[in-house]
Amino acid sequence: MTHSPTIRALLWRRIGAKLFYISFHNWYGVRNALLRAFGASVAPTSRVRPSATITQPWNFAIGHESSVGDLAYIDSREKVTIGQFCTVSQHTRLLTALDEATPTAANALASANIHTRGPITLEDDTWAAAEAMILPGVTVHAGSIIGARGTARSDLDNWSTFGGDPLRRLGTRAKPTA
Repeated sequence: MTHSPTIRALLWRRIGAKLFYISFHNWYGVRNALLRAFGASVAPTSRVRPSATITQPWNFAIGHESSVGDLAYIDSREKVTIGQFCTVSQHTRLLTALDEATPTAANALASANIHTRGPITLEDDTWAAAEAMILPGVTVHAGSIIGARGTARSDLDNWSTFGGDPLRRLGTRAKPTA
């Protein structure tokens, strides 16, 4: 689409996101085409569930054989890249921007807003399990798993498993051989 960013965002919220949501559960091709129409880079074999939320598809890319589960929330104010053979499970949140109010030293009632923004990248063969949260600027390196309800605040090593909040490394995974 060649519309201005404001018009594009309005069209996505008013029309595109609604069509996306009401599509039948197995109409992956229709949803992929709709995402592409709004500027997303979507592999033909990717699968995004209709109840998933993608806030700005023009900042979204997903590779071959990757999937986004039911009620996943992808805040794509910054670039979100999901590689090949990845799974973003149900209720997972990928947040590229955070706005936090924190009390200032001068006045406990006043607050200063902290804005944190950054792209999120899930490299090939990664899995963000149910209800995991990935915060701005995080790269989940190839082959890594973030366990259910884990919160990734910083980059995750290759071929490792992580869990908990605070997140900790639970072990390593064997890299598959060709």
